[in-house]
Amino acid sequence: MMLRAIGDRSTWRVELAVAVFLIAFPWVFPIIGGYANLATRILILGLFGIGMDLIFGYTGMLSFGQAAFYGTGGFVTAYLLSTGMLHNTLGALAAGTIAAACCGMIIGYLCLRQSGVYFAMLTLAFGEVFYFLENSPLAKWTGGENGLPGLPKPVIPLGFTTLHVQSNLALYYFVAILFFVGYWVARRIVRSPMGAVLRAILENPARAAAVGHNVPKYKLAVFTIAAAYAGIAGGLLGIFQGYMPPDAFSIDQSGEIIIMTIIGGAGTLIGPLVGAGLWSYLREALQNLHGVGAFWKLILGLLFIVLVTLFRRGITGGITDSIGLFRVRRRTAAAHVEEAPAVSGEVQP
Repeated sequence: MMLRAIGDRSTWRVELAVAVFLIAFPWVFPIIGGYANLATRILILGLFGIGMDLIFGYTGMLSFGQAAFYGTGGFVTAYLLSTGMLHNTLGALAAGTIAAACCGMIIGYLCLRQSGVYFAMLTLAFGEVFYFLENSPLAKWTGGENGLPGLPKPVIPLGFTTLHVQSNLALYYFVAILFFVGYWVARRIVRSPMGAVLRAILENPARAAAVGHNVPKYKLAVFTIAAAYAGIAGGLLGIFQGYMPPDAFSIDQSGEIIIMTIIGGAGTLIGPLVGAGLWSYLREALQNLHGVGAFWKLILGLLFIVLVTLFRRGITGGITDSIGLFRVRRRTAAAHVEEAPAVSGEVQP
């Protein structure tokens, strides 16, 4: 019971710290040249990255097709809002999230018959299929290469009143609330018995199966959850921009979210947000830097190499490991100090 209470306090401290950060971020970010819209985009990518972290950082599945679900959720949400079929923003987001999760379940069922590089290549193939469908057969509904414009600002009916999110700062906090809910849910997943099984699958799938766990079932479940995270992030992207871009389905989008997750720290949940913040801020800053803008991709690529080399578990993972090592050393030193008087007392005549 005592260990559970300590664990609960630790959980709430982390979540409280995340909540404080989300509240303060748009006010502190301008100090280093950021602004509210960039902060909102970072949170959207961070939410997308949480799903990527669940399948990659906690389960060991590398998917190159997450943009398929990002685009599916985004375009379903955008279509419902832009055509006026739904005026409730949360309802449209829910529909887009469910559509992305259903696609994730179907694609996961087909892809998870393979593992390793074969699984990764299958997800890549499905991602390209979705990109083709969006640009050609489904262009009537997706806008094809033009995307879907005309998305209204968020409207949230609460029964007793209706909230109209108009300003950039209000839109940031709307996204921040959804990000925190997504982070809170992901924390509950990884700290639950399901999370323990996912980590067992990451370490040794054969051993996890040998002790009675249905490994394919767990993989399919987490793959579907990750697709749902991608779907709601895609919907938020369209709402944030007032326009759903066709490149949401592109392979570049899948590749970038993997890079952000690795840079920030896979297996940490908050790492994707850190990676998205660093990647998005530097991309914006480098492109606007005189004499450097043309080489921003080269610089970001070199930075990625350096960070992966120095921090095997990403920035957040490296910081967490350092704090853990410091605590172990401090406890060890304290234990030696406590033992010293006892030892000296034993040798006294």
